[in-house]
Amino acid sequence: MSGRHLLGIEDSENKATPVSDLDEQMKGVEMTFPISDAHEEVKQSATSKRQDKGNIKTVEKKKGRAEYERAASDGTDRKMPKELNNKSRNKRKFVSVLGRILAFLGVSIGTILVVLLGLVWVLEKGPSPTLTGSFTRSMRETSAIRWIPSIFLSEDELAEYISVNTEQVETDTVNTSLIHIADKAEAVEEQKKEYLQLIDIAMGTCKGKLLIVRDPKNVILGTSEEFGKTPGLQLTDMVAKYDGLAGINAGGFNDMNGMGDGGRPQGLVIVDSQITWGTPEYRYNVVGIDNEGILRIGTMSGTAAIEQGMKWAVSFVTHDGLASALIINGEVQSQNLGSGVNPRTAIGQRDDGSLLLLVLDGRSINTLGATMEDIVNVMLEYGAVNAGNLDGGSSSVMVYGGEIINNCASVTGPRRIPTGFIVLKEGDGNA
Repeated sequence: MSGRHLLGIEDSENKATPVSDLDEQMKGVEMTFPISDAHEEVKQSATSKRQDKGNIKTVEKKKGRAEYERAASDGTDRKMPKELNNKSRNKRKFVSVLGRILAFLGVSIGTILVVLLGLVWVLEKGPSPTLTGSFTRSMRETSAIRWIPSIFLSEDELAEYISVNTEQVETDTVNTSLIHIADKAEAVEEQKKEYLQLIDIAMGTCKGKLLIVRDPKNVILGTSEEFGKTPGLQLTDMVAKYDGLAGINAGGFNDMNGMGDGGRPQGLVIVDSQITWGTPEYRYNVVGIDNEGILRIGTMSGTAAIEQGMKWAVSFVTHDGLASALIINGEVQSQNLGSGVNPRTAIGQRDDGSLLLLVLDGRSINTLGATMEDIVNVMLEYGAVNAGNLDGGSSSVMVYGGEIINNCASVTGPRRIPTGFIVLKEGDGNA
């Protein structure tokens, strides 16, 4: 064949197709190459092998675990499968870490207890009888931890530091002529004076708040709902209940081991000239305000209190029986000063009739607390003619502007209480 034939350029007689015509004919022709059955079988075989391999591994894991457990039960020595070995190692590591944490906590708590016991021993058996007495009385004035002095002190040793019970000791009667309550004519002039005066107290180691109320008739006794049947109220709620401006906690309440609900008052309670708690014939240690706005303090029966015109009254004595009377007719009642150091609440009255509502902080970094003598010193400095101690400790709170403004000593927050002296808005009292 000639070169002309190979290149497709024969003459017209042989009718050979030119190369350019072949290219035109090939345009637009779709080329398909079907996948062979053999190729599909190879693909399916690879997938099946991967699945079989996974199943084999799962079976081998189960088989390895079963053989290891069977060998362990038979006592046969067999190497633990890797995955089981890792889990066991992680478990041992967790137990080890947990054990170290528990051991650390145990040692820490034990060390703290030893240090605290050592401190208590020094305070109770140390060389200073004064310090021992103050510590012992401070602890015995509490509800929940008054047993602490008994750790290292015998009953005979404790007796040397326990205050003498003065609850039933006869007291002088308040001389009402020493207090001058403004009459109606004077009241107009009195209104020009500041109704409330809030003072920060920082006297020696004592810190707290003093609220001076110009009109004593605007101070009432607030109460919780139904004594003995419902829990007490926090002071913020009690002040809000009477739409008051301010308030302090008032009388004591039964609180066995610090677990009471604040619903059962201690001693006598008089509300709006009616005895609402206590026995009329029994003699109580009383702090109250009469119909004329005069603060009355002393030992008296409920009946005698009503006869004296008592309108609002409560009772409070310490656990060892120290009475509330601190100042009567300008005279300090020294028999009631043998206290420890704790948060304190008190009420007093100046000769112009203004009431002094006092709360002193304690059991904190800023101040350990105050003694009864500290209360007397503050009251005398601000002109008190009469003054009485109220419930203290973790119950000591002052509310002003809807908030507690002193450092409440209770670790669980403000306590529920049955009674509180509430300051009403100017003109809302019984004037």
